[in-house]
Amino acid sequence: MSEPSVAVVGAGAAGLVAAAFAAAAGARTTLIERTKEGGRKILISGGGRCNVLPSVLAPERFVTDSPAPLLRRMLRAWPLHEQRAFFEHDLGVPLALEEESGKWFPRSDRAKDIRDGLVAFARSKGVQLQFDTTVTDLISAPGGFRLASSRGELEFDRVILATGGLSVPTTGSDGTGLRIAQRFGHTMIDTYPALTPLLGADESHAGLSGVSLNVRLRAKVGAKVTETHGGFLFTHRGYSGPSVLDISHLTSRGDTPVIRAQWSGRTAAQWTQDFDAPSASVASLLARHVPARLGEHLMAAAGVPADRRTSDLKRAERLALIDRLAAYPLPWSGNEGYKKAEVTGGGVALSEVDSKTLESKRVAGLYLCGEMLDAFGPIGGHNFSWAWATGRAAGVAAGLP
Repeated sequence: MSEPSVAVVGAGAAGLVAAAFAAAAGARTTLIERTKEGGRKILISGGGRCNVLPSVLAPERFVTDSPAPLLRRMLRAWPLHEQRAFFEHDLGVPLALEEESGKWFPRSDRAKDIRDGLVAFARSKGVQLQFDTTVTDLISAPGGFRLASSRGELEFDRVILATGGLSVPTTGSDGTGLRIAQRFGHTMIDTYPALTPLLGADESHAGLSGVSLNVRLRAKVGAKVTETHGGFLFTHRGYSGPSVLDISHLTSRGDTPVIRAQWSGRTAAQWTQDFDAPSASVASLLARHVPARLGEHLMAAAGVPADRRTSDLKRAERLALIDRLAAYPLPWSGNEGYKKAEVTGGGVALSEVDSKTLESKRVAGLYLCGEMLDAFGPIGGHNFSWAWATGRAAGVAAGLP
């Protein structure tokens, strides 16, 4: 077959890259997107700045129910340094490293530059873009596929599904691709919201709204312990920040993890030494390492009077306070769900696609990539790296004669 016709459904991160590389490989490529401009998750990522890539890729921190070697193989198919070169040289968007967070952002701090750069690159390769078009069905036909949309029916030799998951539905994610994949008989891992804020379960935390700090969280489900660290924010509804988002998926799958917070880098032993200080204000000692409002809250929760000095600390007060400083049980009642989830967990099992080409093992000529697949990483650009890598692999394979 020379110059195959390829449809890419979904103009998000994975779809834009898939379409560009399919066209570059020689295919007559049509990119179909239900929104008016595509790339809406790109636009809102990183607070509108778009954390394009992590400085260091961490495959071991990805979450999947599929075999880890498959995930690593797919993720490393397009090495991080090559992805960075693609944005800077092929798209012409200079990147800048934010050292403290380990994230690459466009130097302009404008997510729009990434989205527009991808759209322009796809067009430059000959991709035909159909925005404001909703795909309603996909049918396997002799020699290819019949795709039904709000603009009528079209026929293609090959199809790449890059419709994302269910997170942030206002960006256009409605699960269409997942439903199509399931109908075609693919093994599906139940989907769930991930990287989403948690809801609190303690009304006394209302006074802490707006307090932020770096923490270490430990979540225990049975014998398994998951640990995260980084920014933490008390919100008017509960908790957010990187450390919370990276652990939130554990609250989405029917388990009830016990989550404990270490509010600073100081251990229980170090706090014990601090409280050995002669006649120092306990509140002042805490304020050196945690925000004052949080320190006051922890003292009250431990039954320690606000004016207590170290020389007057009772043993029970000391132990209770140290426990709340180093292993505070975080009361939660749920999470914010797909509405605020940055990604969708679950999806098409990785074993259902060829790990090199991303072609379905169930339906020849059908390719699956991006958030539709059963894998997600921590915040900080890892999920974009997954989208870029799997989108490119699917595009290259689908576009070849």
